[in-house]
Amino acid sequence: MAMKVAEKTKVEARHRALGLSDAQTLEIYWLMLLARRLDERMWILHRQHEVAFHISGIGHEATQVGSAFALKKAHDYFFPYYRDMAMVIAWGVTPRDLLLAMYGKQADPFSGARQMPQHYGSRALNIVTVSSPVASQIPQASGAALAIKYKGTDQVVVTCFGEGSTAEGDFHEGLNWAGIHKLPVIFLCEN
Repeated sequence: MAMKVAEKTKVEARHRALGLSDAQTLEIYWLMLLARRLDERMWILHRQHEVAFHISGIGHEATQVGSAFALKKAHDYFFPYYRDMAMVIAWGVTPRDLLLAMYGKQADPFSGARQMPQHYGSRALNIVTVSSPVASQIPQASGAALAIKYKGTDQVVVTCFGEGSTAEGDFHEGLNWAGIHKLPVIFLCEN
């Protein structure tokens, strides 16, 4: 009986229709799994009072890693928010770097332990440092996209935010500015 079911089952490699190789698909899966496991571990460390701060991004891994793969990392610009750990991992930040920031170590590559954890930033990777106020990165992303349009480069800006950001003036101002000027910016709202 099992043989008949297996014979009728057609396995599709849908990722190839999207232009993804088997290796890229496995890398995407690996990065999603890595981000999930690291997020879970950080959550446990926070609950055990080993670290002072953690906001989970569990459930956002596929959206973030998939989005990162659609962009040119370290060429395009990324304006993250504090739940974007999977995206920054896919963008090139290492788990070690994230843990150095989480523990407030001097070797923290984002700020040398002068910034809150999950406030990622890397000049080398074009990751603009997170601002704590909700939605404040949205008009900043539009401003960066305006500069890109002015320079005439082929770069794109992506910014992520939660649905709570849509109630902020910065959300509406950033999207309005991008729409008026037809800017190369992607707004990624995650719930």
